[in-house]
Amino acid sequence: MVGAGLSGLTSAYQLRERRVLVLEAGEVPGGVCRQGSYQGLAYPAGSAYFYYLGDPSWEAWYSKLGLPLADSLVSKPVSALFYGGRWYPDCFSKPGLQILPLPRRAINGLVNLVERLAVWEEVWDPLGSDNLPNPELDQITLAHFLEKEQGLPPQVTNILTPYCRSCLGAGPEAISAWAGLFFLMSEFSEKSRTAAFPGGNAMIARALAQSLSPPVRCGQTLVRLEPTRHGVDLLVWDSLGSRGYRLQAGGVILALGKFAAQHILPPHAGWNLEIFKGFRYSSYVVAALCGRISLESPGYENWVVGEENLSDFIMSPRTPRSGEARVMTVFAPQPYAQNREALLRVQPGDKAKELLTAVESHFPGTAREVEEIHLYRFGHSQIVPYPGFLTTLKGNIAQAQGRIILANSDLEGLPCIEAAIVQGQKAARRARTLLTG
Repeated sequence: MVGAGLSGLTSAYQLRERRVLVLEAGEVPGGVCRQGSYQGLAYPAGSAYFYYLGDPSWEAWYSKLGLPLADSLVSKPVSALFYGGRWYPDCFSKPGLQILPLPRRAINGLVNLVERLAVWEEVWDPLGSDNLPNPELDQITLAHFLEKEQGLPPQVTNILTPYCRSCLGAGPEAISAWAGLFFLMSEFSEKSRTAAFPGGNAMIARALAQSLSPPVRCGQTLVRLEPTRHGVDLLVWDSLGSRGYRLQAGGVILALGKFAAQHILPPHAGWNLEIFKGFRYSSYVVAALCGRISLESPGYENWVVGEENLSDFIMSPRTPRSGEARVMTVFAPQPYAQNREALLRVQPGDKAKELLTAVESHFPGTAREVEEIHLYRFGHSQIVPYPGFLTTLKGNIAQAQGRIILANSDLEGLPCIEAAIVQGQKAARRARTLLTG
């Protein structure tokens, strides 16, 4: 198993009856599911929450990991919108829509859209499937759908921009309408609930990693792999021991983004590597502002409209208490048109100051309460479902060739932990068939 993000850990967990060696280039397993700690307070330093659909199969999966779903449900209001200097709580609900600063025609249009999403929710189940319902929606942008097909004013697109940037890597003008509507479906759904553990989704990654034997081997970078007649040869660099070594495996699951996999897979592995150039990514920064922060925000997830330097933030703990340590986890997706190299030319200290200045401009007084700033996911790549990508992806890219299997949320085209878990489960089924066939 190459890669100990959520897809790789899920695959290894599903195959734990076999001897699976998990290699991870980073210092800790979990990928974007990171947790930070400030004065004993756990906070999300990456992927923070997930959707609890009440589906028995998902409930059983979390239960086997010993994760307390019942205790993880987020109390309402889950989301709040900060727009024009004012809070609008419960913004992804029908009652919440009624108080948004929009013309009545726009509010009525949004309510009609929510009702339409409820109908689609009954038939849309794309994760793990090779079929895409309503594929015509993947050919246009979300902004086009909202403004041209639904007749909603640009203010609606503007209000949804921080959500799209944070969750889908780009604004409504750049993402597929299908992808945007699928994500919004979960927000507006009356069936699903938002769930979060202390420290975010790192608890899921930790539960998966702790179930594995042998444990995840961190600091191990795959340099090259070579398919053979009876398996796969791997060349690995051990950054902890500053040495290279070779491994032989009966099969390999590459749980990596395709931006990395295309440089590792040899041309004769079976894939046309040019197809991976169609995978587009955005970069991300997460900042933890730590201190005695007194800011009161109504939502668990708080969206800031009209701020290019950040999209949203989460407070840990959610409610302030006098003199108590708190952490403001700020999510700062970088401009989609800006490549990763541009971000990496910025000094981390300068980026921290930029984000603190942005927060202070909206919430005066916060900066003087911040005692420490920690940055995470600096330059991390997030798949962007641009128009046409999902249609190209579904059923058109082989997820296994010989004894090499691919697994990552980018193969679903949707940057969410549910996609990562489904990909890990699919890869494990393929591996089991391979090893027993």
